[in-house]
Amino acid sequence: MTQAPISRGGDRFMPDWVLGLVIRLSIVPGLWIWGRANAAAWPGVSPEIVLAAEYWGIPLVPAPLLAQIAVWGAHLVALMLAVGFLTRLVGLVLLVFSLAYLLWIVPESWVSVSVFAAVAFYLFARGSGALSVDGALAATTR
Repeated sequence: MTQAPISRGGDRFMPDWVLGLVIRLSIVPGLWIWGRANAAAWPGVSPEIVLAAEYWGIPLVPAPLLAQIAVWGAHLVALMLAVGFLTRLVGLVLLVFSLAYLLWIVPESWVSVSVFAAVAFYLFARGSGALSVDGALAATTR
């Protein structure tokens, strides 16, 4: 008596590369638009974001440096997610920064932060899928 092969039901419904692409690209526009709205000529940032960084009061990081990290980091993360490069690392960074945002900046926005953290956790846990630079690199090493 032969046994039927075990099928992965989730892959039949939606392949992992589609889900990874959709999740990756869903947060790229928000990060890019926020970064562009707060950027000035490189390496500057808008004065309003520096004032906001002073208000955030994150310890050990001066406000002007924190504002530059936030603005230019949003640009870098958006580009890395768009092509799917180092997605697990980017997911971990986004998860850590979403927790910092929740703890120090706007604790009352826990609902929206939890959704963003869930997306970041998915990217950290599952990666970007096969349709990405990470997926291409993984396929060449097999």
